[in-house]
Amino acid sequence: MSQNHPNEPTRREGNHHGAHQEQSRSDRVTEDHPDLSTCSARELKSIAAIVKEVDFAAGRVICKEGDTGVGLHVIVEGETKVQIGGRTRRRLGAGSFFGEIALLDGGPRTATVVAETPVKALSIVIWDFKPMLKSQSTLALKMLEELCRRLRATNESSLTN
Repeated sequence: MSQNHPNEPTRREGNHHGAHQEQSRSDRVTEDHPDLSTCSARELKSIAAIVKEVDFAAGRVICKEGDTGVGLHVIVEGETKVQIGGRTRRRLGAGSFFGEIALLDGGPRTATVVAETPVKALSIVIWDFKPMLKSQSTLALKMLEELCRRLRATNESSLTN
């Protein structure tokens, strides 16, 4: 058995054999996750089928501003800070997702996300993400709605700071 370096993520592949395991992953994806609370059972099943559990140690940079993005992450446990230009802009906890912008537009990461505590995330790679959105149009619409909420909050914040 190999040991991971403390700053390296630990990946756990899901077992896709059997409905009980699949249902458990669907439940885990949605349990107390406000960003996913409006997803249908079909959408949740699509998400659960492609996610990988990943653990990040406290202090680990999960995504770095300017880097190429290959994954979207949904926080299951733990807290992160989101930094733009080296300045902390917000904090994300269980149920929040990040990394979607670079996957949607193919551009570089717009922010650095750092694990403030140990973080357990469900991660989706781009080659699974785009086909899922194409097959689940209502899920794509929900993601766009969340992006719009974030953009409005960022705009309002920048006007007051």
